[in-house]
Amino acid sequence: MDKKIKSNIKKILPHLVILAVFFILSVIYFAPAVFDNKGLRQGDVVSYYGMGKDLKDYHDESGEFAYWSNSMFGGMPCNYTFPPSSENIFMRIGKVLRLGTVDYNFIIVWLYLIGFYVGMLCFGVGPWLSMLAAIAYAFGSYNIVIIEAGHVNKALVMATMLPVLGGIYLCYKRKFISGAIVTLLSTGLNVYWNHQQISYYLLLIIIPLAIVYFIYAIKSKEIKHFFVSSVVLILLASLAILPSSSMLIPNYDYAKESMRGGAVLEKNNEDNKSSGLEIDYAYQWSYGIGESLTILIPNLYGANSHYNIGNDSQTYEVLRQRRLQANQFCKYAPMYWGDQPFTSGPVYFGAIICMLFVLGLIICKGPERWWILVATIISFVLAWGRNLPIVNEFLFYNLPLYNKFRTPAMALVIANVTMVLMATLAIYKILKSDDKKQYLKPLYISSGINIGICLLLVLFGDMFFSFTALTDNQYPDWLQEAIMLDRKEMMRTDALRSIGFIILAFILLVVYIHKNFKSLYLILTLCFFILLDLWIVDKRFLNDDHFVAKKQASEIKPTACDLQILKDEDPNYRVLNLSTSTFNESNTSYFHKSIGGYSPAKLRRYQDIIDYYISGRNINMNVLNMLNTRYFIVPTEGGPQVQYNQNALGNVWFVNNVQWVKNANEEIEALKNIDPEKVVIINEEWREVLKLESEIIENDSMAAIYLSEYRNPGEIEYKYQSEKTRFAVFSEIYYKTWKAYVDGEEVPLVRVNYILRGAQLPAGEHTIVLKCYDELFDTSRSISLVSSFVVGLILLLLIVLGIYKCAKK
Repeated sequence: MDKKIKSNIKKILPHLVILAVFFILSVIYFAPAVFDNKGLRQGDVVSYYGMGKDLKDYHDESGEFAYWSNSMFGGMPCNYTFPPSSENIFMRIGKVLRLGTVDYNFIIVWLYLIGFYVGMLCFGVGPWLSMLAAIAYAFGSYNIVIIEAGHVNKALVMATMLPVLGGIYLCYKRKFISGAIVTLLSTGLNVYWNHQQISYYLLLIIIPLAIVYFIYAIKSKEIKHFFVSSVVLILLASLAILPSSSMLIPNYDYAKESMRGGAVLEKNNEDNKSSGLEIDYAYQWSYGIGESLTILIPNLYGANSHYNIGNDSQTYEVLRQRRLQANQFCKYAPMYWGDQPFTSGPVYFGAIICMLFVLGLIICKGPERWWILVATIISFVLAWGRNLPIVNEFLFYNLPLYNKFRTPAMALVIANVTMVLMATLAIYKILKSDDKKQYLKPLYISSGINIGICLLLVLFGDMFFSFTALTDNQYPDWLQEAIMLDRKEMMRTDALRSIGFIILAFILLVVYIHKNFKSLYLILTLCFFILLDLWIVDKRFLNDDHFVAKKQASEIKPTACDLQILKDEDPNYRVLNLSTSTFNESNTSYFHKSIGGYSPAKLRRYQDIIDYYISGRNINMNVLNMLNTRYFIVPTEGGPQVQYNQNALGNVWFVNNVQWVKNANEEIEALKNIDPEKVVIINEEWREVLKLESEIIENDSMAAIYLSEYRNPGEIEYKYQSEKTRFAVFSEIYYKTWKAYVDGEEVPLVRVNYILRGAQLPAGEHTIVLKCYDELFDTSRSISLVSSFVVGLILLLLIVLGIYKCAKK
């Protein structure tokens, strides 16, 4: 019995040591947060505070949820701001994996490491080699850069990618119990952590994986096993998805009305040709074809848009000579010159990983080589976006659901997974081989290819690249020349640096092949080289200087303009902030009901109004008046100033005339010239609902209507009196989940003026209440609750079976 216990401890001990190493590495990288109580001011996280601020406040005060937020874009559904909570077993499992901490930053790296480690164990490479792979993946530059940017959900979903693949691999290898546990857990977390674009990219790895295994099943005459495994995996995926129904079902329904649901206007439909985003918008962040070499040479394309090049640079020297602010400029120098509008950092996988990936493609046989190769190619092709139009335009319009997503450069997350996986399998192949010397030639080839690329750029980089950006022309010629020289030097320095790390790994592997020393020493030394390489690059883009006091990290301070506007005792108005990037910021939404905001999932019709009437020089005051825009924050030479708009139409008003239009195009065009205080535009589709007797509504000089109580963002009360039937226009955004009740009796609420709500009201003195209620949330919450219970039982059963099987052995 003692021998068995010792044997089991010996098996478990490496895992415990490795988990401790993972935790220590995560803590060390984020030491200012862990030990000094500091935080990161992450753009997307700060933006989230403004999204649905009114919903959060209402929930904090009442404990209840509302289905509508008025914080941004004139109002929008709660789906992507602060939706009602629901029971989800994977939410509870996720909290356990996060160790109960609310500090996501260091725990994200911890989850990267654990996720990839578990995935590599599924591929059977052993704990120490799995540790190497996990470190190589977790500290890839993109994975760290997105933490600095605040892309929390994206990072969490990325942590689950390899475990999902590992679980699938186990099932196809007839290890159904362990495969089912890993697949169900990792897929459930993948869906719950909710970044559908990353989940979509994971699917683009799974599809070639399944096709390749199917081909090999035909060759080995194991078709039956392949289909049994596939059916099991589909069932597991279904089970994993169901507990997140409370999120997925309402969001799927809302997506049809959002920017991702396709165009409403016929003109846009002709330009777009798809039922999703416009291609120009979706492909803005396309990775350059040449820029893809940053996976091998990190600063090849100038690092990021605001890079600290320090005092030892040509740019600093020329600025110093002219007695200009050299320190300030060089701290945030515009070094990036790639195809993207801007970037926080390059995608760097590590020079050693690139060399080992090529080695793996040469020496690894079997199905893994082919599906990994295909998925990697898909990754780069998709990432190039508009830079490879002949392929990517076809994919955008024809690949199912692909036009719902933007930022093609994000597709490189696929290659990050597959290249580290293949690199690790290459090392494993050498370790397990009895004739290790057969791999010397492939090692020479893979090292030669990667060193050759780096050396070619060191010697002849000027022939291949211009080192200039479109924005350079804003600087004088002498400064442009200095910036270009610094970009060249950054490329050369990093190319030589990559050569150095490749040579270190090459020498280590050659010595191991000849001397055949203990494999653990090889793994640990190689792991150290990889970690050192990646750590140094990561610290360029997320280092101790990025950490600030905890309060400062999340604080949104009101500006002088905000404070001036907040003196208005009536809170039921809107603000248009023209002093910032109006439709890419949510700080204004934190304090006011904003015309602008930040969300890639805003309502399609509202985006149309922005494009036609509220952006650039296309400012239409009639449209802003009907949106009850009482205040403008405008830029001036002395700083932002507040302007009061006395023509804002208020919360609700009666109109005298109805102008019917035939379609959405006529509806939005008609807004150009009408007086919205007197005339309302209504689409013909609502004629049968309203059944108006006349297009001219008889005037009643004594009629009055006003907002009497703002109960919460999803329920507003109005009172009115009129001797005649009148038509009321509300300065609120129309959405199908809103209903109107006059003295408790429902009356039709219709869409008017392209985006607003309107209702025909009976004569007399009445109270009208507008309520927003999305029954899909309640229905889907029930599905989540029941399926969570079922999934919990199945997981428990699988774990018990797994323990029983191990005990039996």
